Amino acid sequence: NGAAYAFLGLCEFGLKDYDRALQHLLQSRILGVGDTADLGNVARYHAAILMTRMEQFEQALETLGEFASAGNDNPRVIEAMGLATLRMPMLPAEAPPDRREKVLMAGRASYMMATRNTAAAAKAFEALAARYPETPNVQYAHGVYLLQEQPDQAIDAFKRELEIQPGHAWSLMQIAFEYLKRSDGQAALPWAQQAVAAAPNAFPARKALGQAFAAKGLHEKALAEYERVARSEHRDEQIHFLRAQALSALGRSEEAAEARRQHAAQLKAIRDAARK
Repeated sequence: NGAAYAFLGLCEFGLKDYDRALQHLLQSRILGVGDTADLGNVARYHAAILMTRMEQFEQALETLGEFASAGNDNPRVIEAMGLATLRMPMLPAEAPPDRREKVLMAGRASYMMATRNTAAAAKAFEALAARYPETPNVQYAHGVYLLQEQPDQAIDAFKRELEIQPGHAWSLMQIAFEYLKRSDGQAALPWAQQAVAAAPNAFPARKALGQAFAAKGLHEKALAEYERVARSEHRDEQIHFLRAQALSALGRSEEAAEARRQHAAQLKAIRDAARK
């Protein structure tokens, strides 16, 4: 019963048992809460702010984006989006009052981005970056927005973030992935190596490094990085496909066939979960 899990998670949130609260709030989202839309919204909001507190910023923004899709611009939603955008690992109640204006500006920019109001989002991110150019993660957030339409400017924004926060792993990863998207493994490799050095346990960084090695024909090294990701609890729907490519390049055809089967099974599980 999804509603029961929602109430349990909210009680645990009130008792500050945050790990269990998030676990049960997510379970309620999987099961659904029936016709109780208000309960569903409350559970979604609390799950999202707990994700932010636990540094799951991308997942938090994706979850809060559901409010934006429904046209819900409640100030609490905007504030929560701002904390996730600025990658501030805290609950709204824990946010310093002197940062509220900055948080709300960031939240409005991300809200506009989630509603696909590109003109308003562009102005909002530009205003945020102009007003708080030295604030950590502002340039990164602006770069993420720019990636789709202006990737060169996005790379510049990520590099500005690295001037503010040397070793900012997510900026390093974004630059590496952008060069990989352009099939430029030579350019991607040093950024991916820096990302792994900055965050050895960040599996997207390992994946980027593997892809950069593969682009340069270093398939043994690529496979080693892919295997690290595959053995982890991190879920990446591409990883078995990438393993299959590396294994094929190394002439290990039977293992490559098994990796392709694992990839197909993983995609089927994702589709089944989406339908459910």
